[in-house]
Amino acid sequence: MSAKSPQSTSQLVHYLLLVSPFFLVGWIGGWSQAIKRGNEHYKAEAYDAALEAYQSAAEDRPEDTISRYNLGTALYEKKQFEKASDEFRRSLDTANPVHQAQGYYNLGNAQVQLNDIEGAIRSYKSALRLNPADLDAKHNLELALEKLEQKSQQNHPESGDEGKDQQEQDQQQQNQDRENRDEQEPNQQDQKSPSESEQQQQNQESSEQEAASEESSPQSEQESTHQPVEMSEEDAIRLLEAVKDNETEIQKKILQKRFSRRQRSEKDW
Repeated sequence: MSAKSPQSTSQLVHYLLLVSPFFLVGWIGGWSQAIKRGNEHYKAEAYDAALEAYQSAAEDRPEDTISRYNLGTALYEKKQFEKASDEFRRSLDTANPVHQAQGYYNLGNAQVQLNDIEGAIRSYKSALRLNPADLDAKHNLELALEKLEQKSQQNHPESGDEGKDQQEQDQQQQNQDRENRDEQEPNQQDQKSPSESEQQQQNQESSEQEAASEESSPQSEQESTHQPVEMSEEDAIRLLEAVKDNETEIQKKILQKRFSRRQRSEKDW
């Protein structure tokens, strides 16, 4: 990308030559002679001589936009892009929209050389707003937009193929982690945690205590039967009378048995 290739740039400078006689009508002096001399050297591609002539014209009339524009084209051909862009900016201070559009176009080319792609895009758009029919500005704008996209992809590789590769690696890692978890789950089910083991130990001890309690309960009941029973005096008297009555009844039964035996024995005789 060049500032209107030598042929195109020559056409721009030649356009300025076409208007130069207009200035010469009312002004004949060092400035006009320097512009004419610089244009002749530029057409011959003698850029060092052209640069010297345009600098002389700019010194003679520092605010003249034509001198600044032509000086910028010579600096561009000398690959002094930073200085060229400064001169193109100075040339924009003109009331002529055609000259201003040409200044924006060449400023955009210098910005591309300085790798200021975003600035170049703005300059090309400004040139097209002033001159929508400028096909060179439209073409260079498209190239600048493509270059900006390439630069963005280089700064953010995730959005390109490298980003897809990274996504595939992440997916593979997730699958591997899932497989590892699936393999670990059966082992975790077989292995009991310390809390589960402690709970089982407590349950076993509780069962043993219950069994021991059941075995010891009859003995406790048996021991309780041998313990003395407390009773009142009235209960004791009644118990004694009952015992006496019981003994009397028993004695009666014994006497009856003896008497009946004697009768049977006497009868047998």
